[in-house]
Amino acid sequence: MPGMQPVRRAVLFIAALAVVSGIVILLISFAVNEKTPDERLTLSASFYPLAHFAGKAGGENVEVFMITPPGVESHDFEPTPRDVRKIRKSAVFIYNGAGLDPWAERIAPTLEQSGVRTIEMTSHFTLLSAETDAPLENEGHEEHDGGGHDPHIWLDPLMAAGQVNLIGEALGAADPANAATYRSHSSRYGAELMALHEEFSSGLQNCGTRDMIVAHDAFRYLAARYGLNIIPVVGVFSGEEPSPRRIAEVTRIAKEKSIRYIFFEPLASRKIAQTIARETGAGVLELNPLEGLTKEEEAAGKDYISVMRSNLANMRKALQCI
Repeated sequence: MPGMQPVRRAVLFIAALAVVSGIVILLISFAVNEKTPDERLTLSASFYPLAHFAGKAGGENVEVFMITPPGVESHDFEPTPRDVRKIRKSAVFIYNGAGLDPWAERIAPTLEQSGVRTIEMTSHFTLLSAETDAPLENEGHEEHDGGGHDPHIWLDPLMAAGQVNLIGEALGAADPANAATYRSHSSRYGAELMALHEEFSSGLQNCGTRDMIVAHDAFRYLAARYGLNIIPVVGVFSGEEPSPRRIAEVTRIAKEKSIRYIFFEPLASRKIAQTIARETGAGVLELNPLEGLTKEEEAAGKDYISVMRSNLANMRKALQCI
């Protein structure tokens, strides 16, 4: 009927308006409950531990780019122009320093001049000295002169907690509106790291030996914290190749100290550890310096704390702890 057309059009208009209103309400709901990528604070971190800590401190308010890819050691890495552009677009760039990521140390001054907030993590801590040649033993955990500084501060859970707090403070300075949230996240993860420290303290308290042969000199801070004696095959950078003389020296020490296990690392060849183990009758175990996760570890959902707990389990076995 012709008279019904205006009514029908009115009904259709009201129905369409209801649909549009519903869509608008739904979009507003998403906007309230989720931040879009454009709203998050962007961070770049030179390698895995710092990217992980930044993600824990920042939570849902940040987007973190890890520059060194999985399975690659930061000391041997060189960023592509695309990597550098990504860093330049970040509000904050976090790197380790002390020679671990020399590419990051080179570009940091230019980044600061362009307005990127940078954090050289090792500049905030008292570092242990490192020898040019790996020490045979580190009795008493004294500091050594002559070879720069040991950069592996993240392997001490308490120093790791300090790094998380520093990152949280930097995020708060870059994004004051969410400073309280960053402090809360940092405090929460700091408590988890404190619990990890307690696990190491109690787990390594009563052991048959305190001597460990490790692939490279990455565990000096861990050793100092828990009273261990580290005997590295090579120095602080794992890409080095030990001389035959060095392998013979470490083999002799392993025999003299009746060491039952030689530690290898997941990102490096285990051939040297297997050679020393074969000469001494020892076994081999993994000790992960966490300079980066492998793709398999990432796929398995492993992270800093789970890998550190695996390290602790292997250390307890090697050191005959009860």
